Amino acid sequence: MDGIYTLWSAPRPPGRPDLSPLELLLLTVSVLEWRRWNGRALLYCDEPYARYLERLGLLGLWDRVDTQTIAAADKLNVNPRVFFPLGRTVAIRATPVPFAALDCDLIVWRPLADELVPGQIAFTHWESTSPAYWYPPPQSLCRPQGYEIDATRNWGLPAANFSFTYWGNEAVRDAYTDEVVRFASGNPREPHPQNDATPELLFAEQRLLPVIAYEQNVKMRTLVKGISANGGTRIGDWDCLGVADQPIGLTHGWWFKKWMAADDPRRTRLTRELVHALTADFPSAAEHLTRLGVIEGQLSPG
Repeated sequence: MDGIYTLWSAPRPPGRPDLSPLELLLLTVSVLEWRRWNGRALLYCDEPYARYLERLGLLGLWDRVDTQTIAAADKLNVNPRVFFPLGRTVAIRATPVPFAALDCDLIVWRPLADELVPGQIAFTHWESTSPAYWYPPPQSLCRPQGYEIDATRNWGLPAANFSFTYWGNEAVRDAYTDEVVRFASGNPREPHPQNDATPELLFAEQRLLPVIAYEQNVKMRTLVKGISANGGTRIGDWDCLGVADQPIGLTHGWWFKKWMAADDPRRTRLTRELVHALTADFPSAAEHLTRLGVIEGQLSPG
């Protein structure tokens, strides 16, 4: 099965399509482990990211690189600092069903073929939409002119965490991507002061999919049982930052990779365990990242 990754430079400051050392480590492990267990890895990126990855010697991680499709996102009337995953939306629309879409910091450590069913939709886990800043009532959101919130739709459904999605149903995929673009185009929402996700982004990316799948009577599955209610690292027995001895076979850097301090024990453990896994499974890749200075000093046992 194809797994797609997307990198769109428009949300970043001009001329800075860069990734932190931890982001590069997570991305490298993600792509290689996906290819090991599940199939081809495809990259949709724009030219700035292609040049950046080529300069680092990492563009060859993927089986195929597409630098044309994601350019369509640049032509939309969308603020990329608000709707920064829109490059992925464009890539999802362009990829033949069935396929999976992965965050660049989401690692799958096991085969998924027996869990993902053609005709269905799957994602990482459910997220609670109990009234909070992140998931306010849809009627309170900034909306573009002409986009109306239909109160008869099932807004009581939880949201879908989008770090991993499986697209086995073309009709749902098309309806979803069309509505995301329609909601984002011309939306007057201003960026979050810390460049974080806004409620409008989470509505478009994570709340619309379950509503549309429900309306089309399409079954939805999750890789992690349970529901995230507070943004913590754990859902049941699953610690999203776990690598060694974790029960679900998934690791997700999520927003923690940005906000954990350099001396945070969770960051130290995550980095160390990722390096050990990469060294064991793909020693040449570990050596390459070491030469780049990405994981310097992290190879010692601990």
